[in-house]
Amino acid sequence: MERWWAGRASRPRHSWGSSMRRPGRRPEPIMPVESVPVRRILIFGAGAVGGYLGAMLSAFGHQVILLGRPHVAEAIQRHGLTLLRPDGLQLTTRPHAISDLDAVHSEVDAIFLTVKAYDTEAAIAAIQRKGWRSPLLFCWQNGVDGEARLATAFGAERVVAGTLTQPVSVVAPGVVRLERTRGGLGLAPMAPVQDLREWQALLQMAGFSTRLYLDPQAMKWSKLLLNLIANATCAILDWPTERVLRDPRTFAVERAAFREALTVMRALGLRPVPLPGYPVPLLAWAIRWGPDPLLRPILAAMGARGRGEKLPSLHQDLQRGARLELEAYCGAVVRHGARAGVPTPVHAALARILEDLAEGREDRATWRDNVAALLERTRLHASGRLTARAS
Repeated sequence: MERWWAGRASRPRHSWGSSMRRPGRRPEPIMPVESVPVRRILIFGAGAVGGYLGAMLSAFGHQVILLGRPHVAEAIQRHGLTLLRPDGLQLTTRPHAISDLDAVHSEVDAIFLTVKAYDTEAAIAAIQRKGWRSPLLFCWQNGVDGEARLATAFGAERVVAGTLTQPVSVVAPGVVRLERTRGGLGLAPMAPVQDLREWQALLQMAGFSTRLYLDPQAMKWSKLLLNLIANATCAILDWPTERVLRDPRTFAVERAAFREALTVMRALGLRPVPLPGYPVPLLAWAIRWGPDPLLRPILAAMGARGRGEKLPSLHQDLQRGARLELEAYCGAVVRHGARAGVPTPVHAALARILEDLAEGREDRATWRDNVAALLERTRLHASGRLTARAS
């Protein structure tokens, strides 16, 4: 494997294009560089998140194996893995790209799971067939349930909850774009015996701002709160994020949905925590109590800046006819709300509409710009209050 920064992490060699300036200063290390060993890391899923993590770790000299679909693996084998940054910098690395896990013949130090939530069980089965005993499993998926599934299969002491707050997108097979530099990574142990400081240092050295958390569920639910904002509504109406958050009618839907998720979270005994680049507790307080006229333009500007050119994930998947991660978004709120005894009618309605659109039972053209129908189906007045009519 070609390494851009050869040997240990103490001797970096930048591979950024010669006509471009070097990247900004890296986060300050939280342990000596010499104590961070080169790791052998399998990234299970070569999409946007997997590609971003793989490019950065490979550039720092770690032995990255990237498992993806055949056409993606072939593109990386031929042309390398390219990361595009919003400041114009471009990085190309050459991790070992494969499309079949059987091509990995020796054990790895860690597995980074970056597949969609609905592919979790298939990924677990594939990893179990390898019979590996020691790798840590880092769950970088959206939603709040992936870690528990991994812990059931492999033991909580081997599972680490992960979150990424930087928006990334796929430009082409083997080419990913970092939309915004703001944000970073969060890590939380699923078992209290885990000491993640070495992994925090490793990720810091590779260029990620990385924060450790004690409560994996609080971290993942806080990320879910961010993911839910202007996601389902954008997909249903075919609207951009900023428009959804500026319009008082659709903002009412967003606010009601956010409050539902926050109520479920609190019923589970969880509180929002700050994430890299995002003061989630302050955001939760503002959406819960802030006045609409003041809040709408602020959130609209934040939403537009936060996602960059990237469409919300549900909107993006619906446009290209891909399977939707409903179980990781609206479905998670509905499912956990039912267990906690918290009604979630807005999320239930959003999930039903999206499921019908994805499966062709509803016409996308009929729902495009149809705010009145959305308010009717979510049982909301433009004020954000539920109507008295029973569902």
